[in-house]
Amino acid sequence: MSETDSFIEEVSDEVRRDKLFGFFKKYLWVFIGLVIFIVGGAAVNEYLKAKNEADAQVVGEALLAAQTANDAGAFAIIAESGGTAAVLAKLDQAAVLSFEGQPAAAASILDEISADGDVSPIYRDLALLKSIMVNGQNMSADDLESAFAGLTSIGAPFRLLAIEQQAIVNLRNGDTAAVLNDLREIMIDTNTTQELRNRVQELAISLGGEIVTPQSGG
Repeated sequence: MSETDSFIEEVSDEVRRDKLFGFFKKYLWVFIGLVIFIVGGAAVNEYLKAKNEADAQVVGEALLAAQTANDAGAFAIIAESGGTAAVLAKLDQAAVLSFEGQPAAAASILDEISADGDVSPIYRDLALLKSIMVNGQNMSADDLESAFAGLTSIGAPFRLLAIEQQAIVNLRNGDTAAVLNDLREIMIDTNTTQELRNRVQELAISLGGEIVTPQSGG
């Protein structure tokens, strides 16, 4: 390969990398928002159904109002009530802080939830996944490996989203082969949504790779 060809290839790779990170910068907050508000909203409804006491009703309504207003301060106040409502409030508070450009503060709240053995496993997993989303670039390789080991295991509630985040970490580390392996694992899973498939395909094409799906019989 000539020096000119080598230079052109390096520039092309750099442009491609910039486009990829632009892609994730564009959609990262969408991922976070969808996960927290879908899960959080459903949990609030269940919380209201399961509790008949007046104080539970008040807390549930306060959560819904805080979600509507995207008020981190309001969530912090609700979090003092304890129980499931407190966990939901902290998750929402972290989401708001992330949107407001405070990833370290958000990650601190999320890490507290994920390490709390009294919290339901699904919320611990959600908190850990969100912590990686907002602060993964500041986590050590060992901590990331340990987190993904649990989040991407068979049967884990957020397995596919966790594999997607793992692909982002591998992309950040420049490991294209690992990224494509992660994307392929998502594509062959029958539980993958069409929206996630579209994101995976877009990233794979940007990387110049090919994802073989069951439908294509590859």
